Amino acid sequence: MATSATLSVYDYIVIAVTLAVPLVIGFYLAVQGRQNNTKEEYLLGGRRLHVFPVTLSLFVTFLSSTSLIGMPAETFTTGWDFTFLAAGMMLCYLVTMFTVVPVMYTLHVTSMYEYFQLRFGSPTLRLLVTLVGMVQKIMLSAIVLLSPALSIQTATGLPFWVSVVIVGLVGIIYTSIGGIRSVVFADVFQAVIIMVGVICVLVKTVDSAGGMGATWRLANEGGRMPPLNFDPDPRERHSFWTLLFGGMFTFFAYTFDQSAIQRICAIPSMTGARLVYAWNIPILGVYMVCVCSMGVVAYSFLAAKGCDPFQAGILTDRNQLMPFVALEVFKAIPGMAGLYLATIFSSSLSTFSSVINGLAANTVVDILKLPFQRYKTKESVRMLIAKIAVWLYGGVCIGLVFLAQNLPGTVFEVTMSLLGACGGPIVGVFFLGALVPWTNKIGAITGLIVSLLLSTWMSIGAALYGQRPVPLPPAPSNSCGDFSLATVHGGNISTRSPSVFNIASTSATFSNATENDELFIYNISYQHYGLTAWLFALIVGFVISLATCKTYPPISDDKLLFPVVRRFWRIESFHLSGQQEEEKPVTLQDHTQCALTSVKSSTGSVNGENHCMDSRF
Repeated sequence: MATSATLSVYDYIVIAVTLAVPLVIGFYLAVQGRQNNTKEEYLLGGRRLHVFPVTLSLFVTFLSSTSLIGMPAETFTTGWDFTFLAAGMMLCYLVTMFTVVPVMYTLHVTSMYEYFQLRFGSPTLRLLVTLVGMVQKIMLSAIVLLSPALSIQTATGLPFWVSVVIVGLVGIIYTSIGGIRSVVFADVFQAVIIMVGVICVLVKTVDSAGGMGATWRLANEGGRMPPLNFDPDPRERHSFWTLLFGGMFTFFAYTFDQSAIQRICAIPSMTGARLVYAWNIPILGVYMVCVCSMGVVAYSFLAAKGCDPFQAGILTDRNQLMPFVALEVFKAIPGMAGLYLATIFSSSLSTFSSVINGLAANTVVDILKLPFQRYKTKESVRMLIAKIAVWLYGGVCIGLVFLAQNLPGTVFEVTMSLLGACGGPIVGVFFLGALVPWTNKIGAITGLIVSLLLSTWMSIGAALYGQRPVPLPPAPSNSCGDFSLATVHGGNISTRSPSVFNIASTSATFSNATENDELFIYNISYQHYGLTAWLFALIVGFVISLATCKTYPPISDDKLLFPVVRRFWRIESFHLSGQQEEEKPVTLQDHTQCALTSVKSSTGSVNGENHCMDSRF
């Protein structure tokens, strides 16, 4: 099996168009909206965005290049049963529709972290949660930028740093000039590119493997279609229960996320906001099946050709699998290899642009809110700072790519571990406040810190001392010929030992580690990090709040609770008028005033003052 996997001029044209279209969209929307240059317009699209583009934007924001690269690598290595992660993600969307959406939409916030001050009355908690969330998103962006850089290096031999800078700069430019509208409409274009690219890769790879019958047979013979594992042991990396519940709680870090909340609050109605999540459920299911099938189909193709690139020493990084296979199957069709690379760029840009736009919103609304109010900063100055923040955070993310090159695992595993370790504590504190009205800021802060320390310990300990996954048997490698002589020149596959997520360079990486019962926590599946962090934040916060409940009275506004628990607690909704108003948005100032009024009336002025948020804490 020899290769001539080079990019033609048509491939470069496709890639160039993919990078140029978002820039054109950004410039067009910047010129069109220059007369309405406000913070709300820049960060929320004036709260007038339509359901369809926001649906596609939410879809591509959550499932970035890490899924296009990492999910096929997972199914290639461990089998198609990993696809049942889709069930956990879809369940997460369903739960979010009836919990997160009605709470956050009613509040009409710009930043998701405003909720924590509205609910717990603590600027300190809001700042802590903001910092944790922002650090998580910055690290996630660095991982997201790795995938297209790896693809470009694999395909063309272009230096790694050039790829990172090109993709990063494109995302920064169109996000900074066009704001959320630019991000959303660029996401629509990128969603089309992604779906077309994924389908084309699947169809062509199946055809190259000998058709559906041969593909299925080879996958079965290679163990890529294992029976579903129903073992409830949390150390089972990809059991049904791990994928369902672990995946659901880990994915909550996406659905309760700044990028998601911005899009919810940019829709004109709550019905529309719920439709965004409802439509994403089937879209997500189809996408997950297609992307996970790519790894199985790639195995069948390599088995049919008799060349496993990892066994032959051609590749040393599982994240190079799909670029390798796609370039090989499309080598005789001009433009198609470029289309596949375009899917990687599009998915990376969609997530990267959403993240830095959200970070700019957090900076303006959460970090700099008090200085802006104190010095009565003009709207134009706030807008300028938001745009500068996009460039600042984009530059930081680009720089961190080079520090993240040696992390262990596929890009998807690293992403899910990060979401669980950092996002789990935030989601846990949110549920703490939205489920129980008498939980307070002391419990929330303690729960956040304890959960964050535990999840960080788990993830770092697992990376250093935990068992490594055992791969399925490799494909035959008796027909590789001189394929291993490929170089980075002329667009051939690189055989240099890459520094990006090298998880397959030695057999020891995928061998069974000696089981150590004393390190049970290190061997818990990475899919459970989100669930574990959520549980600890919830339990610790609940216990501490119970111990201090006499100091902090329960909340009086049911809009800060999930709809499903409002009747259980029998809390009436109070606003400035003291009456129920189901559709009226609640602001931080309104909530503070209503809490003071309602609590004074029932408990006296002292308790009312306690409940109405001591700004010093």
